[in-house]
Amino acid sequence: GGIFLLLYYLSLVDTEEEKSKLENLYYEYKALMKYIAFNILGDNGLAEDAVHEAFIKLTRHLDGIGEIKSLKTKAFIVIIIRCVALDMLDKEKRNKIYSFDDIGNKAITEDTMIESIELKELCSLIKALPAIHRDIIELKVYYELSDKEICDILGISRQAVRKRLQRARNALKQSLEKLGVY
Repeated sequence: GGIFLLLYYLSLVDTEEEKSKLENLYYEYKALMKYIAFNILGDNGLAEDAVHEAFIKLTRHLDGIGEIKSLKTKAFIVIIIRCVALDMLDKEKRNKIYSFDDIGNKAITEDTMIESIELKELCSLIKALPAIHRDIIELKVYYELSDKEICDILGISRQAVRKRLQRARNALKQSLEKLGVY
């Protein structure tokens, strides 16, 4: 199979540039994606399925990817495969992995708090968040994706994107308050 799958993914994109980018991503990250998916799902077949689904998602987001061998691209790939695998795990188990305590509903107006803190410090705070919050903040802030694009990558509704983003911001705000920044 591998070569047939690659040909299938290539058939989903139009330009030569996209085909070349996708092929490079495939050879560079396929093993990593399989490893991450297997760690989450614990099953070879399911991990293969997750990689397949993640590549189909990737074909819709190639314009967001610059250099193939970069930390930014690697992080993007990791987020996508992790989201797909967790979603599959969710469907397998049919019960939610994450239960949110309602962190309070006061939305933060815009991103004023994000501007008022050292970027490096912010990054370490974001990394400390649970994956479900970390991913959405990274997709929104770091990759500058629209809510619609985030819906597609995470496989959730726009309303869920907004709700999750709000919860993520609240969690981040609490971390900042602990540091006395906000």
